[in-house]
Amino acid sequence: MDKKPISISFANQKGGIGKSTLTILAASWLRYVRGLNVLVVDCDFPQNSIVELREREKKAVMKNDAYKLMLQRQFERLQKKAYPVIRSTPENAENDVQVFLTSESEPYDVVLYDLPGTMGTKGVIYTISLLNYLFIPMRADRLVMQSTLNFAQTVYDKFVGNPATNIQEVFLFWNMEDRREKTNIYDLYERMLGTLDMKVYTSRIQMRSKFSRELADTDGTVYRSTLFRSDGTFLRESGMAALMDEICTTIGI
Repeated sequence: MDKKPISISFANQKGGIGKSTLTILAASWLRYVRGLNVLVVDCDFPQNSIVELREREKKAVMKNDAYKLMLQRQFERLQKKAYPVIRSTPENAENDVQVFLTSESEPYDVVLYDLPGTMGTKGVIYTISLLNYLFIPMRADRLVMQSTLNFAQTVYDKFVGNPATNIQEVFLFWNMEDRREKTNIYDLYERMLGTLDMKVYTSRIQMRSKFSRELADTDGTVYRSTLFRSDGTFLRESGMAALMDEICTTIGI
C-alpha cells in the first residue's frame, strides 16, 4: 500500500478519563459521518473494551430487526461496512497494524490506537512515538490534572520535535466538564498550560451519563457505538461534534 494512514490516539496515564469512549466516538464520526477508512487498534490489554463492545453490539443487532435495518441503510448510504477493530497489545501494535493494512485492498485514512493508561506498560512509549497526533483529555480535578500534566510534559519533552518520533502535534482538551463547576478553574489551568506552551482545544466535552449507554441499553437512539453513528443531537450537545471538527482540521481531513 502506497498511502500511509494518519495515526492518532486519545491518551493519558490517568485511568477513568474516558479514552476508550472517545476513541469509539471519534472512529464512528470519521467512518459514519465523514466516510473515511478507519482502523481501531485496541491495545488496552487485557480488558480490550472496544473489542468486547463490538462483540456485544453484534449480538444486540442480531436480536433487533430495527438495528438490522439501520445497519443496512447505513451501508447503502456509505457503501462501507463497519470499521474494523483489531485486538493487540502496545508491544505488538506496529506489526499487527502492518499485517492488517497489507491484507486490505483499499488504503486507510486513519488508524486510532486505544492505549493502556500506564506509561510503564511494555510498548506504550514506543507506540506513542509512532503516532502522528496525540490528543490528551483533561478533567478539572487536582489529582487528575497533576497526572495529566506530568504525562503531557513527558510527551512534549521526549516526543514533540524529536526527529526519532513521528508526532507532529499534541493537543489537550477538557473532558467530562461539569457546568456546575466554576469556570475560573478552567481559566486558571489554561493559563498555566499556556505558560508551558501546551496547545488546548476550545471545545469541551460535557459530562453526560449517555456516554456509557450501549445499543442493548437504549430505545433505539444511538450514543456509544462502534457500528453506528451516534445521535446527532447528542454529539452536538456533548461537544463531541465540535471536538471532531477541531481534530479534523488539525490532521488535515
